[in-house]
Amino acid sequence: MGKQKIFTVVIILIIFGQTLVAQVVNVEKKRKDDADGFQGAIGIGFNYIDNGKKIMRLTNKIDLQYKTGAHLILLLNDLSLMTVDNENLVNSGFQHLRYNYTVKDSSFFTIEALAQHQYNPIKLLAQRFIGGLGPRFRLINREKIKLFVASPILYEYEKLSDDNSTVTEMMRLDIYMSFSWQINENVSFGSISYYQPDIENFKDYRISSESIFTFNITDKLGFKTGFEASYDSDPPNDIQNLFYTWQNKLSYSF
Repeated sequence: MGKQKIFTVVIILIIFGQTLVAQVVNVEKKRKDDADGFQGAIGIGFNYIDNGKKIMRLTNKIDLQYKTGAHLILLLNDLSLMTVDNENLVNSGFQHLRYNYTVKDSSFFTIEALAQHQYNPIKLLAQRFIGGLGPRFRLINREKIKLFVASPILYEYEKLSDDNSTVTEMMRLDIYMSFSWQINENVSFGSISYYQPDIENFKDYRISSESIFTFNITDKLGFKTGFEASYDSDPPNDIQNLFYTWQNKLSYSF
């Protein structure tokens, strides 16, 4: 591989590294506030660069939430395609549908059902279908501190894009914790962690975690720093166990 191509690949991986990291989809950070009605955003992006290398990127993101009383529906779509000289460098996506029913309008106990489709050929993941059902608990619900814990049971179908087109089916636990803390008016912290073991073989598991600090330096200047990691104890052949990113963002609004 020539130096120019190596440099191009490195830059793309730095800019779009988060697309390559996600193995356990972080749905919790997509939730909106508790207001009734529709909330969300829809985005489509297309970029084309020709600087000796023809680079094309196409993205489509949909984050929609509908809430009425004790019922909440969350719909997510995230597609990303990037080619360099007509060679796929990034080609990943997922679609996620989740339904929550808060029992007797309680702020403590919620039943949630979910369905998801995911693919990521870079990780040899041709297709993954997930369906699940289980409880979600609001353990802390204070003005500045909130803590949720859930443990749905998942059915998982996975097909790899390896030489044998390996197919596996299993039941997994999906234990996750979502924590947010408004430390003061200028500093906040959020953390979401997932643990997904195979019910019949706890040595086969996935762990994913994301933590973000947000700083309001002034009324207009802000800074975010965060770390995200994903670990698979039994990944496909030639795929590493651990992926991670460290992200920093400085923003100015006016």
